[in-house]
Amino acid sequence: MKPLFALVALAALGCAGGPGPAVRPAAVPAPTGAAPAQSPDPLLVSFRENLEHAKLDAERAGWQVREVVPIPGHHAAVVLYDPSSETAPATRVARVDAVGAGPYQVVTSESGMVDVVKTRAGSLLWDLRGDGSAAVVIHLTPCGANCGVAKPLVVELAGHAFKAASLSPECPTCLDDRDRDGVPELEFRLATLTVAPCSRASCGPASALLVEVRGLERWDGQRYARDLAVLRPLYAARLRQAESDAESVKKSPAKARTCPLNALGVAARLYVYARLGGESRADALARADRAMSGWDTQPCATEYDLLAAPRRWQALRTELEALPLPTLK
Repeated sequence: MKPLFALVALAALGCAGGPGPAVRPAAVPAPTGAAPAQSPDPLLVSFRENLEHAKLDAERAGWQVREVVPIPGHHAAVVLYDPSSETAPATRVARVDAVGAGPYQVVTSESGMVDVVKTRAGSLLWDLRGDGSAAVVIHLTPCGANCGVAKPLVVELAGHAFKAASLSPECPTCLDDRDRDGVPELEFRLATLTVAPCSRASCGPASALLVEVRGLERWDGQRYARDLAVLRPLYAARLRQAESDAESVKKSPAKARTCPLNALGVAARLYVYARLGGESRADALARADRAMSGWDTQPCATEYDLLAAPRRWQALRTELEALPLPTLK
């Protein structure tokens, strides 16, 4: 299941205050025994200075602030920019800065569109490792004549300072603790079978007619690992679901006139999840063959605007058999 995530509602961060009076009144002595004025929080001071520094740097580079997204509970923020009116016709992209406190350090990136993503609970901070870590996930979508597929940028918040994550999952927003052990599992694209190249208008940003099998990874203390034995029961549950889906696919009355994307997806999941469960290649392929029995990819040519003839099941089957799959230790 791919959880849905809402895009953050961005709030502008304003600065209170204005110019001081032209004539300052005489200082009034503090009453005897009055508490001395508290010194400002040095982290807050450095954050505000860093934020202004980042804005000025971006302005000099031809950007203007669109939104400032503060990170609750931290002296940190994510700043989103649009091109200035002078550079917009040539640039047509967006910029993001992640700014924190302490020594000046900004994580910055540019793309066609920039979105800051919230967790299911509505938080800006993601714990991608299950150890209390804090990260902000930013979607960067490349755009030209058309916009493509968003790519995630993960910036980690250590204390009140941002840094680009040295290790991050393939899909940080595809997160769920499925076995309820406190360590979240994250989905990634484990296998892909491309039926045919396709026009963008017909098939969307992927520009191909394809099916994919989703895998699982999780933090093992040093890396996002895909070969852990703890994942075996989760794959076993996915195999059972694929077996159930296969029964519907086999009984379909529309095999001769329907592009078999659903059947292909079921066949691929049966093979991959059976292999991850320790089943032999021959037995796993037999499962896939039974799911595809009676199906042909030729109807795909009439349903979609393909740029080449659709590949037949035998060719896709050979590719499926050759897929490198992790060994669950």
